[in-house]
Amino acid sequence: MAQCVLFTEPTGTGENADYRCRRITTFGDLTPLEPIGVELETGEFAAYENVKPHRRP
Repeated sequence: MAQCVLFTEPTGTGENADYRCRRITTFGDLTPLEPIGVELETGEFAAYENVKPHRRP
């Protein structure tokens, strides 16, 4: 899939934890990490072969 998935704004604890926001970017695109004010360069990330979409990591 070659995607970065950034989950932010956590809510809850333990097994009931979830995230309010999700940002998906393609590897190679800059991924803004707004909570800390930087952009993550993803061009050198490795991608797993034959991965299917999922809801959470």
